[in-house]
Amino acid sequence: METLNQFFKLFVLDIRNTMGLLFWGNFALATLVFTFRFALFSKENKTHLLVFGFSKIFQSFAWLAFFLRTDTVTFNPVNILITNTLVFTSYYLESVAMLMMVKDSSKKAYQIQFLLFIITLLSFYGAVFVEAAANIRVSLASIIIFTLLILPSLQFLMATRSSLFKKILGFNYVILLIVLVFRTFYPLFKTSTTLYSVDPTQKIIFLIIFLMMIISGVGYLLLLQEEKEMQVKKLLDDKDKFFSIIAHDLRGPFNGIIGLSELLLENDNQLKPKETNEFIQLIHQSSKNVYSLLENLLTWAQSQTGSLEFSPKKIEISPIINKTISLLDNIAKSKNIRIESKIKNEEYAFADKDMLETIFRNLISNAIKFTENNGEVQLSITRENNQIVFSVQDNGIGIPPEKITNLFAINHRNTTSGTNDETGTGLGLMLCKDFVKKHGGKIWVESEIGKGSNFKFSIPDSV
Repeated sequence: METLNQFFKLFVLDIRNTMGLLFWGNFALATLVFTFRFALFSKENKTHLLVFGFSKIFQSFAWLAFFLRTDTVTFNPVNILITNTLVFTSYYLESVAMLMMVKDSSKKAYQIQFLLFIITLLSFYGAVFVEAAANIRVSLASIIIFTLLILPSLQFLMATRSSLFKKILGFNYVILLIVLVFRTFYPLFKTSTTLYSVDPTQKIIFLIIFLMMIISGVGYLLLLQEEKEMQVKKLLDDKDKFFSIIAHDLRGPFNGIIGLSELLLENDNQLKPKETNEFIQLIHQSSKNVYSLLENLLTWAQSQTGSLEFSPKKIEISPIINKTISLLDNIAKSKNIRIESKIKNEEYAFADKDMLETIFRNLISNAIKFTENNGEVQLSITRENNQIVFSVQDNGIGIPPEKITNLFAINHRNTTSGTNDETGTGLGLMLCKDFVKKHGGKIWVESEIGKGSNFKFSIPDSV
């Protein structure tokens, strides 16, 4: 019995001391987060930490403001609004940081979260305006925090390919949500309950919130560290693929160029002009293939290391298409392939110009490669469900269903020769996938053997 009494003394904390504990806990976490931010090299992770760090700063200031309030009896709307706005803003930022950790989060999810924040904040302001009782405000504040955390917590738990650690962190938030549900209804049945009441249940609730805060804060940092390690592993795997491409696919064209040039040098006086011209054309084509491959390799390497800047802005689409068609015109003419663009002038998109050019260059180049002589390539655009959908369609040889699954994967070699024995590495499609993903879109292909392929990609229609 004595041991039990001693144990209960753990919860005998003055309510202001508990608030002080919450202030120092959040302040320490904010310091840890911003210190941790310098150890992460990923721009995306640094953004995550910035949002999460500010959520903890806002929360520490909120608890400091609660702690410093001396008059807890007189109704002071300014004090109530300032302190609670800081609390709600902190949990809103934390919910945004949680959404950023879920790869499947859409732009709509962020918009819904912001809308919930505004609605709940205004509802609390309304309660203060009508001078609602303290226990009602406590209950309403719990509902608001619950509303802000419920969507990201569910996404944490249900995210596809979610790690076990992420699910554990999600369950931590579920426990916090359960506490918030209890704290919503408890004050309604005990009208004397205010934020500063000496009610033992209130103290236990605050201690649970403190515990969940520590677990979620440290867990969030560990989760980011885990993701960083996974990114490093992926970079190492990609590096192996990178060297494989260099070793195999660069050596072949260069051997061809060296071999053909040696033949020209050794037999310069014996070759007829027509034969010499054929050799020169082959060398020229091989040189262009090597240059295209080197360009893709360099761009891909920059993309994987994060040194390629993503700078989207409002741009007109047709000049990009026309420039790409002009660039590939000679290759298309050599196979008598007609490239037709159905994209009209004054069609705009919010995108990175250089990345969009790279996507179109690779998709049109592939369409030409796998289309027979006298074929056709068509480019079109549609707008649906707040997305711009681009299409590059050919009437070529098509893609077997078993190859479509791994078409955009770096760990599978996609080196099918073109209709005129053109070579490739599949690296261009990987670049397309990476760049489309940076825009928040997706890429896919519809194909039928003997009838051609239709490569489509979508980006958000944000113009």
